[in-house]
Amino acid sequence: MNFFMDENFVAGCLDNLIDHLSTFEQLVDVLDKITSSEPTKLYYIRDLHSLEFNGVLFADLLYAHCADGNYRDLILRFDMAVQRGESEFLENGRSLESGVVELARLGVGGCVTGLDYSSEEWWRDGKICTAFDLTSFQLALRFLFNALEMQPEHLDRLGELMFPDIYFHADPTDLKRMGIGYREYASAIICHLSYLNDFAMLDFEGNLPAQIIQLAASRGVDISPESVNTHGNKRAMARRRIEINDSPLVCEWHTKFTFDSGRIHFHARPCVYHDDIKKVTGSKVIVGIIAGHLPT
Repeated sequence: MNFFMDENFVAGCLDNLIDHLSTFEQLVDVLDKITSSEPTKLYYIRDLHSLEFNGVLFADLLYAHCADGNYRDLILRFDMAVQRGESEFLENGRSLESGVVELARLGVGGCVTGLDYSSEEWWRDGKICTAFDLTSFQLALRFLFNALEMQPEHLDRLGELMFPDIYFHADPTDLKRMGIGYREYASAIICHLSYLNDFAMLDFEGNLPAQIIQLAASRGVDISPESVNTHGNKRAMARRRIEINDSPLVCEWHTKFTFDSGRIHFHARPCVYHDDIKKVTGSKVIVGIIAGHLPT
């Protein structure tokens, strides 16, 4: 996944760093995350430090507060993140122009900026997004996963970035074997996983199934536990049982894509995990089984 740094926005933050310190710090967090992760790449304009903005060199804007200990570490983090990025396309050795220009030319990717370019002619709603803090960066990854038509196997490398609060016990490639068309339901699949990551633990703090179902529905996801009849079928319930670190766990709650196909079975109450399970999963939502429809 490619992200392009908007040098004009960065320069604007540095021009009045005292007032924009929080914004710049959030931006550096994003740059650091992008360049510290193998599946994501940061591109920025060649000779960044020697560029002029309103008659002032970028380097002078960046290092103006470097003597102040309150800013020094943040400026160093920015420099280190940029050094891990790319200022030329290695396949053809071409030096990069402005980040926004390169993104417009490519037509798909993320822009690291706090500015809104969505009304520009080059903007493509289904292909381009922005990231200005860690939350929007996570959303950008999910957006680009669909925009780039990536496959479930890519979650092996991107899952920790996109869904840091999910532990995948089930193989993500099983998302292709749920009895529904993966390409047709790709956006819905990311939506369901996003719910599990972002809201499931919060919703499951309550104990009333009807309330939990209603909360999930309000977030656009259909979930349910197993029926009384299924609970009475020991063989069927055994199909919902997994083992992690030799400790059993029943994943009866599941998200549903259609009435008879597409199930992601999960457990969202880390407080009841056995300590042996927590050694492996931590306090994450566990995606235990991905299937079409388990027998009832």
